[in-house]
Amino acid sequence: MLLWTRPQLVMIELTNLCNLRCIMCGIWEETPKKVFDHDLYERVLRQRAIRNARVLALTGGEPFLIKEFAAYYALARRLSPRSHVNVSTNGFYTERTLDFLAAADRRRTSITISYDGIRSHDAIRRVAGSQENLLETARQIRRRFPEVGLSLKLTITNDNHDEILDTARQCRDLGVPLRVKTLEKLVCHQGRYPSPVTGPEYTDAILASIDDQLRGLLRLRIETNRDYVERLLRKDAQGSAPCSCSARTLFVGIDGAVFLCRAKEPIGNVLHDELDAIWASSEKGARLRQMAECRGAPLGLGFTHA
Repeated sequence: MLLWTRPQLVMIELTNLCNLRCIMCGIWEETPKKVFDHDLYERVLRQRAIRNARVLALTGGEPFLIKEFAAYYALARRLSPRSHVNVSTNGFYTERTLDFLAAADRRRTSITISYDGIRSHDAIRRVAGSQENLLETARQIRRRFPEVGLSLKLTITNDNHDEILDTARQCRDLGVPLRVKTLEKLVCHQGRYPSPVTGPEYTDAILASIDDQLRGLLRLRIETNRDYVERLLRKDAQGSAPCSCSARTLFVGIDGAVFLCRAKEPIGNVLHDELDAIWASSEKGARLRQMAECRGAPLGLGFTHA
């Protein structure tokens, strides 16, 4: 049964190191700074439950701040040779990213760069030049490695909600897909560290603006995460969007905690138990039952990890 129900998307948070100071994410404040233990990482990747998962996503923090990041990637390629590896980054380190891709299996590797608005990115990320750097990274990837899957991802806040379409047009001109996501209140994993953003984040007027912008995005000739956007537009009268969590998605945090849904409690911890045992546990079954009854979450509450 384990093999037939194993996750298709496995996300591993490799570090809480980050060079930006995003207003909607407090990971940059978290101490102590950590990198996922390499031996534990190898043990996790060797588990039958996730071996050769459809997508293995390496995230942070900022993965390109890990000095041995190439070794983490190489181990993923060796132990899950059929998996597609996605790397989430803020795009700040252009040369590191290009050097990484030069040595990578580029047909089975993709890059997702966080981009928080054509006008507001630097103000949201609170580091001057971060927008210029990420756009240069995207241009160079497109020019030098056109075979690499590349997308930009916008986390919608009350600071950039009116920039969705303009940002999408810019991405279209760059020849890069744009993915969007809303703020979410993740009380377990992402409540682990403080964030400057608390309380309701979207007013009714902003929610209406987001809806208009998203409808425009769907009409625009650009690749986007259409299914997610359409689910957001189907939210109910209480402002709750249908839950997008999946029983085939797994997240392993820097502290070893394992989640099916990061708005709920973890189902185990790889510091204490083998991932195969966690995946087959009664705790996982209990969480799946909770998820089956979930009506979704109100949009724009709390903070997000992007």
